[in-house]
Amino acid sequence: MDITLNQNINTNANQISLNEALENVPKQQRDVFMLKTHYNYSTKEIRKVLKIDEKQFWTYIHDTRKLLISSIQ
Repeated sequence: MDITLNQNINTNANQISLNEALENVPKQQRDVFMLKTHYNYSTKEIRKVLKIDEKQFWTYIHDTRKLLISSIQ
């Protein structure tokens, strides 16, 4: 039981850190990342709604991942 409790605490702490890190990501970049990773929108749908090209889409995804990794470590 203690192991499960500790795992839940660690998971909650990671979620808070992730949310805090996302606050530092520029809005449109964050929107692209969240729509793709959290809400599971297709790349095509996101690009159409946000009016961005494919290169910009993947740049946003890549840059956001890099920022999040560096913020959490």
